[in-house]
Amino acid sequence: MIILINILFSLLIFNENQIVQEFKMVQTSEPIEPEKRLIFPWVALAESSHSYDVRHYRLDIQLPMNSGVMTAQARILLTSRIALLETLSFHFVNLVCDSVKQNGSRLNFNTPPGYLTMTLNPPLVQNDSAAIDIYYHRLAIANRGLYFYARGGNTRHNIVYTVTEPNDSRYWFPCFDEPWDKAEQGCQINITVPDSFTACANGKLDSIATNTVNRTKTYYWTHRYPISTYLICFAASRYATFSHWFHYDNDSMEVKYFIWPEDSIAATNSFANMVDMIQFFSEPNRYGLYPFIADKYGMVAVYPFQWGGMEHQTMTTIHRSWVLNGSESGISHELAHQWWGDMVTCQDWRNIWLNEGFATYSDALYHEYRNGHASFIDLMNSRAEDYFHEDETERFPIYDPPPSNLFAWGTIYCKGSWILHMLRYLEGDTTATPGIFFQTLRTYGDSFRFSTANTEDYKRINERMTGLDLTNFFAEWVYQAGYPNYRVGWYCQPVNDNWQLVLNIIQNNGNNAPSVFHIPVQILVHLNSRDTLLTLPIDTSPQRNTFQFNEPVNSIEFDPNVWLLKKVQVVQGIEEIAQIDQPLGVKVFPNPFRNRVYFQLAGNGLNRIEIYNVLGDIVKSFDLCRYSNKSSHQLVWNGNDTAGRRLPAVLWFMPVTFTSSPSPAWCTAWIWSPARSVTPSGSTIPV
Repeated sequence: MIILINILFSLLIFNENQIVQEFKMVQTSEPIEPEKRLIFPWVALAESSHSYDVRHYRLDIQLPMNSGVMTAQARILLTSRIALLETLSFHFVNLVCDSVKQNGSRLNFNTPPGYLTMTLNPPLVQNDSAAIDIYYHRLAIANRGLYFYARGGNTRHNIVYTVTEPNDSRYWFPCFDEPWDKAEQGCQINITVPDSFTACANGKLDSIATNTVNRTKTYYWTHRYPISTYLICFAASRYATFSHWFHYDNDSMEVKYFIWPEDSIAATNSFANMVDMIQFFSEPNRYGLYPFIADKYGMVAVYPFQWGGMEHQTMTTIHRSWVLNGSESGISHELAHQWWGDMVTCQDWRNIWLNEGFATYSDALYHEYRNGHASFIDLMNSRAEDYFHEDETERFPIYDPPPSNLFAWGTIYCKGSWILHMLRYLEGDTTATPGIFFQTLRTYGDSFRFSTANTEDYKRINERMTGLDLTNFFAEWVYQAGYPNYRVGWYCQPVNDNWQLVLNIIQNNGNNAPSVFHIPVQILVHLNSRDTLLTLPIDTSPQRNTFQFNEPVNSIEFDPNVWLLKKVQVVQGIEEIAQIDQPLGVKVFPNPFRNRVYFQLAGNGLNRIEIYNVLGDIVKSFDLCRYSNKSSHQLVWNGNDTAGRRLPAVLWFMPVTFTSSPSPAWCTAWIWSPARSVTPSGSTIPV
């Protein structure tokens, strides 16, 4: 579900930066850690009490359409998972139960806060099924789960609709309101409204029955695919309709729209590319055929609406502004959810990024298809900035986010989409033609088709398909927070008859983030005669790499093809790459230095200092044994090497390693000097 931030119901203005929320789920056998139960208490409750499997929901609903009042009957087909099922409990909030029946016989029931419980008669043995009929009604109370708005202002007609992600289905029908228990046989929703209104829901319209006595119509909608409760929906208002048709394999599927009559002309423009979007995602080398092809795809516009769109299965609910002003990004995002969120649903809300990150990257891919690669990169960079801005305010991982941040646009949506972009890079799927990354997506989709999955499921599929070990990647990018903040220093110097490029890559990633992101980085090296792309594995921070060329380096570009979610500063001339104050008490000043440098050494048992140049050669060493009994001492170095030769005029001192065990202990340091700079002509000028 895309949520619009601070949208004012009095305005019909849409901005892509306001797109902020959606929700879905996927399953396997991932264990639920005890600490997660505190954040998501309903997980523990469901695990211990969910003794049945819901197979099908049938909802018969009567709406007067002049208030939020609703009268309904729910028939829930379920199967016992335990040896003897004697009591049932459904989620049930702000609803009034009138009676409960099993096979036509009344059951005793209770309504403790948030639940409807009943005693079965007879009990069900394991694997036996029963149909439970629940007769109930809803009073005209505050909008939640089910929303009613009366005509007035920009609300042109009375309207009732449902939006429930993550756990608000319980506010309009009794259910087991968790995403991991999909109703395998789907749902049937029959809506009776005054005959001047139209009602739509999941699936296909089987028929419309007209009752001339009370001047009502009943719309019978059937959806035969497995479905989670938060994806079940209906809407009713004075709707006009029109359709497109998606053609495939000598067959066709209806794409049906429900809009207010006065919005019909605008809708033909705003939905003009819908079939093209379905075709794009349905390509056999991308996601594969639209998953609910035997039913339909549809869109229903509602207003007022505090979100942008919600990907209800086979029928997305959208804000009316998307009809009036268009939203190619939002419309393609919600369509992509039919694969990632509806066909494969995240197992629990800890894994929400599997829905939102996937759909956000999908709408970026369609944007690239329509507008070109440069525009795609601009969009990805814009969303990276949205993430950086949000991360400055509150930092948390995309896996298992705080409940209040399930729909955090910057982290869950934008960073989630970048996770997929970087996986594509790691897997080598970097050309315009879809390759192994998309093949892996299709395998993931086929493996958990019409079921649920979690993060480890997706990781495992990627590893099996590519042969990569993605442990570090998922540990750093998914299960931890933050992003790499690189500082890249570089310098080119003559060495014998060649030129040596020296790179220092430092990461300063901030609190609650990995100290090192190990994802490989690419450096584009610009030479006089050619360019060279280097791919560097990252093992530590700071990290130094050297490369030999037969001509000088003019400049470098870090991540030139924009595959990494990062901040980076590139500087020419290598600076200090580690803190001067090290655990073993070594201080250096001034730094950089010209004539002499002072080493302040605490009484820590150091035996010697070894100083190396960038080529790895020792240029100076100091024996410190004579200081070993002092609590502190100071050593002065004038910059000469062991032969007494003057080293370059300006030097930086860069501590790299300090070893105190086993004895004898020593300090190893590097020095650097920008002793030469390269002019465009290739000649050198001493500093």
